[in-house]
Amino acid sequence: MENASKALIMAGSVLIALMIIGALVLMFSNLTSYQETNTRSTRSAQITEFNNQFETYNRKDVRGSDLYSLLNKAIDYNRRQSTEGTGWSDTGEEIAFEPMTITFKLGSDLNQLSADGTKRLIKKSSYTISSTSNDFENSIKGTIDDLEDEYGSDSLSNLGSNLTAIFIDSTTNVNTQNDAISKFNSASKKVRVTKWDEIKPGSTIRNDIYTYYEYIQFKRLHFDCTEVKYNNKTGRIVEMIFTSTGEIN
Repeated sequence: MENASKALIMAGSVLIALMIIGALVLMFSNLTSYQETNTRSTRSAQITEFNNQFETYNRKDVRGSDLYSLLNKAIDYNRRQSTEGTGWSDTGEEIAFEPMTITFKLGSDLNQLSADGTKRLIKKSSYTISSTSNDFENSIKGTIDDLEDEYGSDSLSNLGSNLTAIFIDSTTNVNTQNDAISKFNSASKKVRVTKWDEIKPGSTIRNDIYTYYEYIQFKRLHFDCTEVKYNNKTGRIVEMIFTSTGEIN
């Protein structure tokens, strides 16, 4: 009888132990599932947060000034690739960084940026930015900075707005020349002129203002986002393409 009782106690102990083990296994399984769900949710939120930085440009009627900001944002992301671009897929596959690529197409609208048909600053009908160096900005920034230092950005904007009134075709009419000189000096604060030769066609000042005018026109040019590509593993935006609409205002 006593042996039977001991056997029942032992069996009960084993059963309780098995139940505890089963409960622990179930808890561990649930915890693992919860952690995986939480990880996926966190990753999804991170992807959404990342994409939102760029989705704001995924629209029609993006100005060149906005596009200029986007290029710098994309380059900044590409430079921080070691912390921003790596990770793992939901299946545990390690995913390498993929740089952001931005392409904008000017096409024949490139001609609208020039004041006289000569391309001085922006010379290509299409630009693609895909590395850690903003080739578009690098190609114009030095020139823009030098002009702004010499003339002042406000004066350059004023001169660009009065382009046709100030930078008239070559003329021998002294009154017309003097009127152009007066209008130049009214618009310009840092650089003053006293004679027509200083702003006549082919002059250094005229070429400078025409160069900066292309920059002004680019910032006012409108683009449509025509294509967005996503990484099929991470869901992150990896490429955006913009096409000029030809509208400038």
